[in-house]
Amino acid sequence: MAQDIIEALRHDHQELRKMFARLEAATGKRRRDLFQRLVAELVRHEVAEEAIANARIKEESRAEELLKDMEKLDPGSAEFTAKLARLRRDVERHAEAEETKEFPRVAKKETTERLAQMGRTYEVAKKAAPTRPHPSTPNTPAANMVAGPFAAVLDRTRDAVRDVLKSAS
Repeated sequence: MAQDIIEALRHDHQELRKMFARLEAATGKRRRDLFQRLVAELVRHEVAEEAIANARIKEESRAEELLKDMEKLDPGSAEFTAKLARLRRDVERHAEAEETKEFPRVAKKETTERLAQMGRTYEVAKKAAPTRPHPSTPNTPAANMVAGPFAAVLDRTRDAVRDVLKSAS
């Protein structure tokens, strides 16, 4: 059975919290791999959220810029660790605001059927979303509908090449 939008977002928030905990405890190659998974999940989550709501887009744009900066860093560096802590604080603050302020408002305003429809839309948008941050792309639902599928194909191709090269070494 498909989740309604609130259940789907809460589930994603819990998964992201777990990913941050594993990433912060990891070192070396494992830390890099976990970071790449976190980037993909955060970007997919944010793009899918934007497909159903305009709220909090500025926060998500800052997170995408930070992720793009972090991709260039050595995961063992002090700078990466500091940025990871900042990213985790920002993501947790964002999730907390949604869970305590926005979700109750949405639950009161929308019907059960509408929440279920929004949940299905969210899941479809997540599957079609890019897996890498694109901070220079406008963060609007319209821009994500136009550019998102192209970016997603490019991102998934890059991810596949990276994975093949990793397994060959």
